[in-house]
Formats: sequence, structure tokens, C-alpha cells
Amino acid sequence: MAMKTGLRTEIVISTVLLLGAALLFAGFLLVKLTERELLEERRASLQRTVRLIAAASPSSNALSTVLVPLTRDGELVAWRLYAADLVPVLSFSLESAPLPDDRPAASVPDGSLTETLTYSSLWNPFREPPPSWLDFTLAAGDPAGGVLQLRFSLASLVAQVHRSQRLVLAYVVLYGTVLSAFGIFVLNRNVVEPVRRLRSATAGVAAGDLAPIDMARGPGEISELAEDFNSMIAALQASRAETAAHIRSLEDANLALQQARDEVVRAEKMASVGHVAAGMAHEIGNPLSAVIGYLNLLRDELADPGQRDLAERSLLEAGRIDRLVRDLLDYASPARSTGEPLDPLAVLRDAVALLTNQGALDAVRIVDRAPERLGLVRMDYGRFQQVCVNLLLNARDAMPGGGEVVVTAERRDDMLVLTVADSGEGILGEHLGKIFEPFFTTKDPGKGRGLGLAVCQRLIVEAGGRIDVESEAGAGSRFHLRLPLASEGA
Repeated sequence: MAMKTGLRTEIVISTVLLLGAALLFAGFLLVKLTERELLEERRASLQRTVRLIAAASPSSNALSTVLVPLTRDGELVAWRLYAADLVPVLSFSLESAPLPDDRPAASVPDGSLTETLTYSSLWNPFREPPPSWLDFTLAAGDPAGGVLQLRFSLASLVAQVHRSQRLVLAYVVLYGTVLSAFGIFVLNRNVVEPVRRLRSATAGVAAGDLAPIDMARGPGEISELAEDFNSMIAALQASRAETAAHIRSLEDANLALQQARDEVVRAEKMASVGHVAAGMAHEIGNPLSAVIGYLNLLRDELADPGQRDLAERSLLEAGRIDRLVRDLLDYASPARSTGEPLDPLAVLRDAVALLTNQGALDAVRIVDRAPERLGLVRMDYGRFQQVCVNLLLNARDAMPGGGEVVVTAERRDDMLVLTVADSGEGILGEHLGKIFEPFFTTKDPGKGRGLGLAVCQRLIVEAGGRIDVESEAGAGSRFHLRLPLASEGA
């Protein structure tokens, strides 16, 4: 790919060339005009001198007397006198100037003056300038009818012209340099730098930076271009904001669809569990109650300690079956309740006190960082206490070696957010989406039925709230209860 020159380089080169050509043309035009005037003045002066020579030299001896002083002054460099028959009679020339080559005409009328100009003012510092002179042919003042040829040197005029040429060239270089430097400065400030800023801003847009630029200084066209650029940036920002809003809307819709799907799946599971629980209540509940009653009678009548222990174990296992049936019934068909205004923080502290008195929280330390009171929510006291007990026991079970359970609470708009955090092992990422499903548990067999969190979610959702979890493996878990605030007088 061919290398391209920049805007500044092209403009500077074009400007310098045009400016230099214009200055050189103007300077040498001035020199030529001056040279022409000087040459005309020298010709007129030499013509007067030649006529005076012709008038003051009636004889050859007088002519020599007049011409010798002129040769000493350096202007007259050669001369030749012809007789009437055009035979050379006298001649003189300096070493640097040859005699005129042209023989005069057969006769030269008195008073006539013929001149021949040999002139070159071209200045070349590497070569010697060619000689320049002015030749005159005229009738001598001799009665015999002689002809006189004179050659005058123009070297002083050529030297003067060369000095003028050098001076003009120096002025052109100096003045051109000053004008070019000023032009480059103005060009850089008013054109190149704004264009460079626009290019940098364009590269920033390509990288995702939609910041507008300020072009208060500069020509009107650059300012208009900057305004158009800022208008484009504003349109891109609006488009990006609109796109982000659409993406958020799609994400919200996707989340709502996912939640709706989860609710449908959960409803289907609950319906299945409800059918199973109803059947179990009728098919297992009544016989189980009879078995428990008979085991109690049998335990009371047995005297042997070993047999009595077997009866106790049988009662314990029968009780587990009874609790499982009741949990299934609670999950599948919880009793409807309109709820009542209650202080959720007070209920949570009651649950902590209840479990502490039972010794269920001896291995952990409860850290209460919630305020004394934040507001009321509408929910059944027993249901909310059941949710709190489940969350506290789950936090305890997540820390088999002991740890801290931190309770915090805050108000967010019209919602009360209560958080129960533990410092336990955390929940694996692939399990986070399943922990609220019925019968899903990560506990060892016999230590959990997988209904506690499912029941908690069902109860909180029925109260108009939401329960979420944040967790990382090895970093503990945080359960957030979000419930709408109720008015104090409700």
C-alpha cells in the first residue's frame, strides 16, 4: 500500500511552492525592470559621450588625446579608427576586450550613430558571466572622412544587476521563510489540529467512547463539522441508550418468562405432591395414628429395658413418617391466611430466642446488625416464624464446624429487605437454581427432606414478597427476604 502524505504536508508543500514562485516572479520582474532602466540610462549616457568624442576630435592626434583618458577609467575597452577607404589607421584594446569584428559600411554619413549591444545578465554562481559590451560606429571628425569604432564595457552594470539578483533572492528566501512559518502556524492551529482532534474523537467512537468534542476555536467550517460530529455522537448515545433499554426490557421479559416457567413447573410439582399428600393423609395418616397409639401403650407396658428401647425407636421413626406427611400437606395445600401486620425483626428475634433455648444454635454465633425497627409487613405470625426458623437452621447446618450467622435489614423504597448470611461452605453454582425445588437437598441422607426452602418460598410469595440467594462455594451464602411494607394502621 502506497504511503500517503498528510493534509498538513500537502498544504505546506503547495503553499511554499506557490508562495516561492510568486515571490521569485515578483522579485525578478522588479530586477528586470530595474535592469532595463539602468541599461537605457547607460546607453543614453554613452551615446552622449560618443557624440562629444566625435565633435572634439577633428584629427587622429586629437582623437588619441581624447580616448586615452577614457580607457584609463575602464569603460572604454577598445577602439579602432578607419581611414576614408576603411583601412585601419589606429586601434587600441585592453587585454580583457577584443577589438570589434564587424567592418563598417563603405560610407558612414556625418552625424549618424550605429550601435551593437552584446549583453547577458544571467547570474550563475558556478560559471564566469559572459562579457557584455556596447559597440558604436560613427563618422570621425576628420576632414578626410574616417570612421571610428568604439567598444564600451558593461561589466559594472552586469555586476550591479547580479547584486540586485542576489539581494532579491535573499529577500525571497527570508520573506518566504517568515510567511511559510506563519502560514504553517496558522494552518496547524486552525486546520490541522482540529482535524487531528476530530480524527482522534472518531477513533474514540470506534472504540466505544461517545464523548463530544469542543471546537470553539477554529474556522467556521471546522466548527460546523464539530457540531455535526457532536450531533452524530448525541444520536449514537440516544441509540445506545435505547438499545440498552431494549436489552434490559428483554432481560426483564426473559427473567419474567423464566420465573413464570418455574412457577408453572412448581405448580405442577405441587399439584402432583398435593395428590400424593392427600392420598397419603388418608391411606397412611389413620393407620399411622393407630400404630403410634399402640406403640405408646406397648412402651408403657414393657418392663424390659431392651424391649422398651425398641418401642422408643419405633415411636421415633413413626413420628418422622408423621412429620413427613404433615410437611407434604403444608407444602401442597397450605392454609389460606390474609395475614396481619407484624414486625418482621421482632419475629426473627423471637425465632432466634426459641432456637437458642432449645440448644439448636449452640455451635454458631448470631450477629444481629439489624436496626431495632424498620416497619411492618402483612403476614401470618406462625408462617413468618416458620420461614425464619428454616433459614436459621439451614445456616447452622451449612457450618458444621461452627461460625457466624449475620442478620441485617434495610428499607428499599416500599420494600423491607431482611438478610440472613452464614460463613459456611456455600452452594455450588449448578445447585443455586434448584435449592427452592421440592425434595432437592444437598444434606446427607436422613438429615433433610428438601422441603424447607420450598415451603419458605411458597409462604413468602403468597405474602407478596420474594426470596433470593447469593452464594459462592467456600464463601458462604446470603438469603434475602423481600416483603412489601404495610402501613402502621393497617
